Amino acid sequence: MLATVQRVSKAEVIVDNNTYSSIANGLLVFVCVEDNDTEKTTKEMVNKIINFRMLDGPKGITSKALKDSEEAALIVSQFTLAAITNKGSKPSFHKAAKPEDAKLLYDKFVSEFKKAFNKVEVGKFGAFMEIALVNKGPVTFNFKI
Repeated sequence: MLATVQRVSKAEVIVDNNTYSSIANGLLVFVCVEDNDTEKTTKEMVNKIINFRMLDGPKGITSKALKDSEEAALIVSQFTLAAITNKGSKPSFHKAAKPEDAKLLYDKFVSEFKKAFNKVEVGKFGAFMEIALVNKGPVTFNFKI
């Protein structure tokens, strides 16, 4: 499982020219299910993201974890994080899970995230989405489990 997490002052998912979901201060979490991922992988990734100190806190930059904050999370599925780009001039997505398998584990990821943290919004799996965001910092972290 892969995730790219950006600190944002606001983020919005737009589907069919309508706002589907949005958050103010918090984390925009792009998540990619790979073909070897399991339910265990989803739990490990949720744990990593909610406990990783990437928010500003009383001890300065990156001193507070999401779980200890009043901020929000916006989770968006993004299979293109699995792109293999080091050969040729066209990406290969063979490491990404098949859509039906990815949907099951993405839903599990969201469910586990919501169990661990209560301010969660989501994108629309499989839809063409426009993502509007203001990156705060900018601060961006990549995770692989």
